[in-house]
Amino acid sequence: MKTCSSGVFPTAVRRMSVVLLLSAMLAPSTCFARIDFDPATIEQWADGYFLPRIEAGLFNGASFGLIQNGEIRFLKGYGFEDQAAGIPLDPARTLIRMCSISKTFTATAMLQLRDRGLIASLDDPVNAYLKRYQLPPPLGPDVTIRQLMTHSSGMAGHFTPQGTTRDIDVPVSAEIVAEMFHENIERVPGTIGQYANLGVALESVLIEDVTGQPLADYVKDQIVAPLNMGHTLLHHVTAVPDRLAQPYGRFPNGELQAVPFFPKHPLTAASGGIISTPEDMLRYAAMHADVSATTHATVLSAKSRQEMQQVNFRNHVAGDGIGLHFYPARYGSERYVSHNCGLPGTQSELGVFPDSNAALVVSVLRGSYQPSLGDVLNWLIGRGRLVPPAGAGDQSVFKNNQPARAFLEALVGERQHPPVSDQLKESAVDDLADIAGSYWTERRSRRSFAAFIAADSVLEFERAGSNKLRFRDETLTRVGPGVYDASGGNRFIFRKPTGSNEIYLHTGPSSAWRQVSGLGNPKVASLLLVAGLLVQLSAFASPWWFRSTRVSLWLRVNGLLIAATFLLLPVAAFAGYNSMSDIAFLDAANGETGRLILVVILINVIGLCGVGFVIGAVPAWRTPLPTSWRTIAWRCQITALAVGAILTWPSFLLFNLIGIQT
Repeated sequence: MKTCSSGVFPTAVRRMSVVLLLSAMLAPSTCFARIDFDPATIEQWADGYFLPRIEAGLFNGASFGLIQNGEIRFLKGYGFEDQAAGIPLDPARTLIRMCSISKTFTATAMLQLRDRGLIASLDDPVNAYLKRYQLPPPLGPDVTIRQLMTHSSGMAGHFTPQGTTRDIDVPVSAEIVAEMFHENIERVPGTIGQYANLGVALESVLIEDVTGQPLADYVKDQIVAPLNMGHTLLHHVTAVPDRLAQPYGRFPNGELQAVPFFPKHPLTAASGGIISTPEDMLRYAAMHADVSATTHATVLSAKSRQEMQQVNFRNHVAGDGIGLHFYPARYGSERYVSHNCGLPGTQSELGVFPDSNAALVVSVLRGSYQPSLGDVLNWLIGRGRLVPPAGAGDQSVFKNNQPARAFLEALVGERQHPPVSDQLKESAVDDLADIAGSYWTERRSRRSFAAFIAADSVLEFERAGSNKLRFRDETLTRVGPGVYDASGGNRFIFRKPTGSNEIYLHTGPSSAWRQVSGLGNPKVASLLLVAGLLVQLSAFASPWWFRSTRVSLWLRVNGLLIAATFLLLPVAAFAGYNSMSDIAFLDAANGETGRLILVVILINVIGLCGVGFVIGAVPAWRTPLPTSWRTIAWRCQITALAVGAILTWPSFLLFNLIGIQT
């Protein structure tokens, strides 16, 4: 069994290899090899990985810990809790946002309710236990608890603020629950796995409806307190906890910019609200690693722990599956069950080695800076904080900035996938001519302007010879019908789900991308949108070209309105931000949708003005006017504005920008 990358830490690897070999010889043939993690080996790897990245400014701070058989084998902090203030990161005291790892807490709470008989079965309909809200027909009543917990409920993912700007009483009212969801099930439940935070929010509503307790209180009483996690909370208020790690974006000149804190809404806290210390998280991880013993039976039964870590749903038999908010995988010959997470400035992962009664918790602090307009102007003239200092080092050498995966590949083994057979035909799409093309993420709603936010999430695949595809700078090799592997260990699966004629791409058990083409391709629609808007910029000439007849006066007003809108749009969209995706993510995280609503309103104004130009183009040519270069120019401009408007309409329809939909 491979336990380390070639040429790295030879002495430590030989020692670990002997342990692995003896474990494999003594273990039954049906079991995986057991690893006895060595603290000195871990520290050597961790120092070699984190210290250079801290020094280079890629990370503000980091923490890595590993626990085995209930004993902390290694726990160390690197860098800063708050770099600007010079406060070092302390794994026992520094609080870190555990974001989506919170979903495993929600799953633990759900399994506790089943252990205690308050829920009969995870395969019961969700609606059977909900009191404040019911998933609507026709497909809503078919959604089961297990489907929520495996992201296979069929939820579309309407645009919903993940954060809040005000404190909300808990448990939240039925009105607030209904306002948060207004969500139809848009795919047949159980057919496609697609990550859905709203599904986890609905799990929290169920837990609260069954127990009569706010989820934060339940987690504190039934998980945090029994595991002696004295620095852990499910956070859902606006106040920032003391000693919360502060990530920073780092400008090229080394200047730091604090990443703002966005509190979670009480409903979305179930999917991302846990704040904890690395030391506390190791206690929690140890409970999930202890799958066969009875040490933690008072928190969760061994049966439930094992069920959480087993595959409960797959998009495809050749792809990895998902457990109950855990993702099972294999590295080398070792089972590894994990959940990772990311929020602005913070990334973490909790991983469990169930066959070795071991677990790791790793967190890093880093952010991306947000330049202002002044920064950009200074950069254009070669000054300001966007210009790196002379002699700045090349940071591109630090390629693997996913610490958990780097650890696994260095000290456990290479990433493994389920075996693939050439006889595998389950809904596979295997013709390269069919597979090549564009794929748009299904993590969006067909009924809200969430599609606009996801416009740039398109993956492109090209044929690269026999049995090969080209994706970005990688060559993918066919390993079975519709199944392609990349050299980095990632797997891409192309298939047609049962009852569908559309080709889907899966890069994991809770990711789905649908093939798109023509005007249905966001890239094509975006190009038309840009072209149409550029043509409509000629509306700035309207005060000079339009005559004062009745029709031309109306068109002049229309032109002035669209010109003013063009001036307001970039200010509304980009003021203080670097890209639309940053705006969308930060506004969603903060619970402030005002900016996005304003952008959509302005786009609707442009659309209405475009209708006016189309309507006005015909009488502009039919109205008798003296023939002159001014008249011809004016008529051509009106025609161009009408054509520009028509070019924008496919994008408005595709991205659901007509009307204000939230």
